[in-house]
Amino acid sequence: MNESKRIRVDQILLHLIKQLGNSPFSTTEIRDLYAAQISCPQNLDRGSLRKHIYKQLLRLESAGLLKRHHGETGRGCKFIYRGVPKGISVQVKPSPYGHSVEDTEFLMDPNTVRDLREELSTRKVELMASIGEAEEYQRLYNKFPALQDIVRTQYLESRDRSTKLLGQLRAVEAVLADIGLHA
Repeated sequence: MNESKRIRVDQILLHLIKQLGNSPFSTTEIRDLYAAQISCPQNLDRGSLRKHIYKQLLRLESAGLLKRHHGETGRGCKFIYRGVPKGISVQVKPSPYGHSVEDTEFLMDPNTVRDLREELSTRKVELMASIGEAEEYQRLYNKFPALQDIVRTQYLESRDRSTKLLGQLRAVEAVLADIGLHA
């Protein structure tokens, strides 16, 4: 009877390790990549994440999926992905640290994501135009003293518009961050 050994691996970690291919990586390096994949990295305890990853790496090493780079041991040792050996069956399990960014995008309506990103892009363009306008009014104010009364009012209106646009831009960025998408 030829039964394969089954090993359950964190789906985000396995994805990252496969992505790195033959490149050596340390626990800290893979932890940072992992943190970037999580939808709410600001609420993350990096120490516990590093321990979780190290434990998973040791399991993968004992199963033959990883090997130590040049036989390194101790702090800062690097691992290399070797692929799945014969007789091993890899089963992915969800991350204990929440959804990955890709999962969040998948759960979110694609039209909503697209519309939010369009909103963000539009706000950035409008903000840049408004800042340019305010800078030009300020330049005209300084260059032509006779126009100061007229230009001052337009400058203040343009600056107020820039402030309002900045607030709108930050609001859209905050919503994208809350749903786990990077602006």
